[in-house]
Amino acid sequence: MTRDATTPARPTRRRGRWVAAPLCAASAAAAVLAPGATAFAAGHHAAPSPTAAPHTAQGRPWAAGHAVQQAVRQLTGAGLPGAIALVRDHGRTATAAAGYADLATKRPMTSADHLRIGSNTKVFTATLVLQLAAEGRLGLDDTVQQLLPGIIKGGDHITVRQLLNHTSGLYPFDQDPAFATPYLHGDAGYYRSPRQLVALANAHAPLFTPGTKFSYSNTNYILLGLIIEKVTHHSYKQELNRRIIQPLGLRDTKLPVRSLKVQKPAAHGYLINQPGRAPKDITSAISPSTTWAAGALTSTVNDLARFDRALLTGRLLPKAQLNDMMKAGPYKVDPADPTKGYGLGLEKIQLCGVTMWGHTGTVLGTQTNAFTSADGTRQLVLTTNADPDTWNAGQVSAWLTTARNTLCAR
Repeated sequence: MTRDATTPARPTRRRGRWVAAPLCAASAAAAVLAPGATAFAAGHHAAPSPTAAPHTAQGRPWAAGHAVQQAVRQLTGAGLPGAIALVRDHGRTATAAAGYADLATKRPMTSADHLRIGSNTKVFTATLVLQLAAEGRLGLDDTVQQLLPGIIKGGDHITVRQLLNHTSGLYPFDQDPAFATPYLHGDAGYYRSPRQLVALANAHAPLFTPGTKFSYSNTNYILLGLIIEKVTHHSYKQELNRRIIQPLGLRDTKLPVRSLKVQKPAAHGYLINQPGRAPKDITSAISPSTTWAAGALTSTVNDLARFDRALLTGRLLPKAQLNDMMKAGPYKVDPADPTKGYGLGLEKIQLCGVTMWGHTGTVLGTQTNAFTSADGTRQLVLTTNADPDTWNAGQVSAWLTTARNTLCAR
């Protein structure tokens, strides 16, 4: 699961397991990995026990509270730097954190740590688009050509709906060899505008005829961000703040565009298990401009849970638009698991016999899974600060068993 540090890595699509999320900037971050001073060995950064007992909101005993604590211990015991888990079950919430947010200073991870949430950003973007649809300011069957004339080849055959559910066939801009070039040469802050990202995709032929297959592409959500700006005459960031962040009081959710920093306290993101190298801090390896409306948000597990619960319980969208969002398309997302699906910016999974909606996010050394039941009563937010592309088999196994030991505990 390692990469040659001299070769630009291409984003991988790892939908064969629940943990997986398509990579954004993390692939290029792996490519710019610099040799570490010492070898990484199993247990090299063995994490401490959870920094505090799991917090249960009601302050009374609950089996899931202990399960959450055990889960994060299992993840850090397997060699992941740090982990945070939040579980909600019908009004009761338990959170726990373990390991390190910063391996250099040995600062313990806490549930208040901010981290990059990667493609969970797509749920926010999709929500904005569906709000505009509810207001009659755009239609889901409007074409890209109608809304953004001339921006993409074949735009007259690609609809907003196809951007939302990844059936557009558009080439992923982050697979273009030129994408990683400035970062390979050490220019971590190199800024690319959304239109420059689209231009990278535009240099390639479509992968297939729009509407005939599912293929995850960050290009779709960059275009959606531009559509939001075109329709509202405001920046994507302004609409995000005005329509979602401020109304929900998401004080810990930010959209960095040019800044490489994550607000404090910040969980650093790492590449681990690199042969002959120490864990590599890649928190600031690539400009967040490269993911923008597709994956640039930073947040906390509590803010992310609050947003998902508000969305699924109808606080952000009328019923008709929420129903559209939760209609999984007819195309297979994961051939190995027919229960998985993708709606309009929402992934569908089955967990402990419950249908859950949300998203996974992998970017710059972090992995964040956030899923909520359709009625908002059950939630799981799970994150770690190690890039899944560099996990070993034991770490993959530990992550896969975590859901069973948390959400399934009653």
